[in-house]
Amino acid sequence: MSRSPVSSGGVSVEALDALSLYSVILDTDGRCTKLSPGAAALLAEGALLTLRLSRLRCSNSATAVAACPRTAGPIDLDHQLAPCIGCLTGQPLQADGRRCSISISDSHDRSLHVRLTPMPRHDREAFSEAAVLLVIEPIWTPRSAELLPDIAVILTAAEREVATELLGGLRPTDIAHRRRVAVGTIRSQIKRIYAKLGVSGVVEFIAKARR
Repeated sequence: MSRSPVSSGGVSVEALDALSLYSVILDTDGRCTKLSPGAAALLAEGALLTLRLSRLRCSNSATAVAACPRTAGPIDLDHQLAPCIGCLTGQPLQADGRRCSISISDSHDRSLHVRLTPMPRHDREAFSEAAVLLVIEPIWTPRSAELLPDIAVILTAAEREVATELLGGLRPTDIAHRRRVAVGTIRSQIKRIYAKLGVSGVVEFIAKARR
């Protein structure tokens, strides 16, 4: 397995690592063929996600939920991250292929969000047998303000951060001040979060989203 620099869409893995977004490339058999340095370190730690015989595996103490594009809703995954890995590595390598998002968490204050994207054919030529690009985003949040996995997986990274701060008791004005953005921007994000969860206010949101 190689840990040499790779790229996708003109973005180097070093650039992703600098943003704490770690990348992994899987072949058509679902085996890891390339890791960014950050991904290698994170998988070696093995707290939530690890490598076993060159295959990704969720740790025994963690649970994984995916936002499945085929079912248009959340599904539970096993410790081999099935059926997501097999689904994406087995589909034709088209630039417009289906994408998948996985949320992995445990009973502590640890969670990961993993985005899986089929490699376009032009990238496959550069990386022999490359089938899927994974981008791993570690999220460290206080346990008291942790989102349920099936809620977290349907939100964008920015929405998850705002949702977590809401769960922690911050008001929109506080969140805007911390993020140095307009209050209207935060209120718009909150509206999108409520719409995705089908709730009408903060009380319903907390009742539905808190672990």
